[in-house]
Amino acid sequence: MGKNQGFSRRDFLKFGAVGAAGAAAAGIVGCSPSGGSSGDGVASSASSSGVVNSSDAVIKLTDAMPKWSFMVPPAPIPDDQISETIENDIIVVGGGMAGFTTAVSAAEQGAKVTLFSAASAPISRGGSNYAKNSKVMEQLGIEPFDPVPFYYNEMRAASFAVDQRKWMRGYNESEEAMNWMIDIAHESGLEVIMERDNTFDHGPNYAHAFSTEGNSAMVSTGQQGAVEALEAKAKGYGVEIIYDTKAEQLIREDEGKGRVVGVVASKMGDGSYVRFVAKQAVVLATGDYSTDKEMLACYCPEALKYVGFEQVETDYNTSFRMGGIYGGDGQKMGLWAGAAWQHASAAPMYQGGWGGSHEPCGFHMGLNVNARTERYQREDISAPYSAHHLLSQPGNVAYGIWTSNYPQAIIDKGHEWYLFGSDYTLPAKTAEEMIEIWEQGIEKGKYVKADTLEDLAAKLNLDALKLKEVVARYNELCAKGVDDDFHKNPDFLVEIEASGPFYAATNTCTFMTIMGGLRTSVDMEVCDENDEPIPGLFNVGCMVGDMYANEYNFAIPGNSYGINCLTFGYLLGRDLAAGKFS
Repeated sequence: MGKNQGFSRRDFLKFGAVGAAGAAAAGIVGCSPSGGSSGDGVASSASSSGVVNSSDAVIKLTDAMPKWSFMVPPAPIPDDQISETIENDIIVVGGGMAGFTTAVSAAEQGAKVTLFSAASAPISRGGSNYAKNSKVMEQLGIEPFDPVPFYYNEMRAASFAVDQRKWMRGYNESEEAMNWMIDIAHESGLEVIMERDNTFDHGPNYAHAFSTEGNSAMVSTGQQGAVEALEAKAKGYGVEIIYDTKAEQLIREDEGKGRVVGVVASKMGDGSYVRFVAKQAVVLATGDYSTDKEMLACYCPEALKYVGFEQVETDYNTSFRMGGIYGGDGQKMGLWAGAAWQHASAAPMYQGGWGGSHEPCGFHMGLNVNARTERYQREDISAPYSAHHLLSQPGNVAYGIWTSNYPQAIIDKGHEWYLFGSDYTLPAKTAEEMIEIWEQGIEKGKYVKADTLEDLAAKLNLDALKLKEVVARYNELCAKGVDDDFHKNPDFLVEIEASGPFYAATNTCTFMTIMGGLRTSVDMEVCDENDEPIPGLFNVGCMVGDMYANEYNFAIPGNSYGINCLTFGYLLGRDLAAGKFS
């Protein structure tokens, strides 16, 4: 690669399996938007097959490393291609929970707001919304958790690399924001239900969920109802709402050094351009960057290895999809306008299978073996943590194994049995109910059942002799009441009965999305490399930088919806309407 040549996606893919790590290494230096864009940092010669071998490529770290192509600003869209100009006090980009919360909060206080979105309607997914307390919690007699040990544990899980100011502001202000949202939900005819949570990880830390009346079988999937309620409220306050319009470029005064004063967007139907002019603020609420494979290669290469190199088309109307959601539109526009990337490492959102687990977001806490028929971890952890760990196991797979005594033994040790998405007001599952759920799952192919360990090993493609040895060792630890191998909580040491029948679940790692992006102040101001706010530019939602690191772990279900989207959106809208940043 010669001088003055960008490091394009085509060049990245050309490295193939050998060069992917090297390309990511180049991105480590290139990940600063202020880094050099030219030089002789990479020399390569491709074979006729288009694959670069390790002997054909040298990557040398210099001050002149190439940029990733997503960091290179496109040419400004000419004025003569812009067919329409729309002006308002506040321009919100994105029609999900964060965007609509910000718009409604600001309009409620008298601000004039335009919200536009690339989607064709309000869109959201999932359904858990965290707040430290609320009127619904008070009605149900649910006590807020103690923040002292919990937040220390969360900061430690993130290597203390996240912005504690934002975490604490979100915690302290979440009750007011949630009560505000509860009123909006009730006004639209939604119930607000409390969702069961894990108890083993400094929990339970209950999340709020929104549901239509009588439809609480899976309470953690009702977020679409909440965002539609916000859209109705926005219309009532006179918010101008425009769909099928995709943001392309920010407009920043003084040759990219002054105030952000607008956005140029394209209409999804005919490709014509519209200019949105903001008298006061532009708020980005455009979601994650997980379908842009170059961005994953730069900021979270481990996820790229898992989801593959092929570029995924962004569907702005998708309600739920594994393997990535959005393409980083807001993050890229911010970088082009001079924003810095967050300080913290990337935080992918993985979810693991939790077949056989008694916790809503917990892994199966009995015996687990990997594809080599080895026990490889203490099992009493959250499903996301275990999913992350599966990326280092052969085939990225594990098998939870138990017998029919397992559910009652867990209950006898003082643990209730709740499945993912359980309503707080509903009773815990009995051992008999769990066995029936597993039996039904066997008929649907979700679980495996066998009369002998040999048969189970055959069905799971495991080594039968090794499985017998692992089970014997595990039962020895159960009888002793002490896990000498991995030091798991003794409550979850339950013997696997020799007589069977034996149950098993295949647990894998699934990539959902990725959290974070632009460097963000405690007031949601987008900041530059010197941590100075860029005037007129804000962001909310999952793209807020330095909120998560290492892993989005579900220790608080709905932390992003409840804090990044609801609380921060509510506070930002209120602050903008009050003229705080004028």
